[in-house]
Amino acid sequence: MDYLLEQVNNQIYVVAIWDAEWNTYTNAYFIQEDTGLTVVDSCKEGHSVFLQHALNKIGNTANDVKLMLVTHGHEDHVGGVSLFTEAKKVIHADETFTAASSISSELLDRGTIGNYEYTRVGYHSPGSVIFFHRPTRTLFTGDFLCFFGDPLSDGGLVSKGDDLRQAWIEFLQGGGVSKGDLPQFLTGLRIMKEYDLCVMCTGHGGVLVGDLDVFLDELIAIGEKR
Repeated sequence: MDYLLEQVNNQIYVVAIWDAEWNTYTNAYFIQEDTGLTVVDSCKEGHSVFLQHALNKIGNTANDVKLMLVTHGHEDHVGGVSLFTEAKKVIHADETFTAASSISSELLDRGTIGNYEYTRVGYHSPGSVIFFHRPTRTLFTGDFLCFFGDPLSDGGLVSKGDDLRQAWIEFLQGGGVSKGDLPQFLTGLRIMKEYDLCVMCTGHGGVLVGDLDVFLDELIAIGEKR
């Protein structure tokens, strides 16, 4: 099994590519818009063949992608950038990257682009950004909050993911976010709560649906106690 392709809702598909080198699922997302496809992140360069295969399965090609949103500049999120030759590609100005010279560093700390609102949350990298797709109330978190190295939920790739949520709660309780990083992490969680989200699409592993405000409130409460 090299990758999983699953429909998240009526507009969004998740592609979760198994990275044996890093022992994790790495995610990219295709969003069907009236103006063409949008892709959020593009995995590693060597994963491009899987992205092409997934696009073909949903009746598209890489040339149908007109907008590429990059949550941050790490190689497992920008590696496939050269695949999308017809797309406008954007990233936050605070990100540094070597494999993505064609990406425009035009994103500010907060703004809108097309059907998306975005905010810089930092923590994982200086210019880490979250994107909120207003039509489907879907938040793309990148690696600010993700399931790197975790197995998929018992409920599958797209699910409520109670087991994944509990693992994150225990991670935070156990000091998984350092005290030095905790204030910025908490600020990012509070920003996430500003959006009326019903789906959380993460950079690695599970996609969460349902009761996301409750999950965020739990994380914030734990962080504040620390």
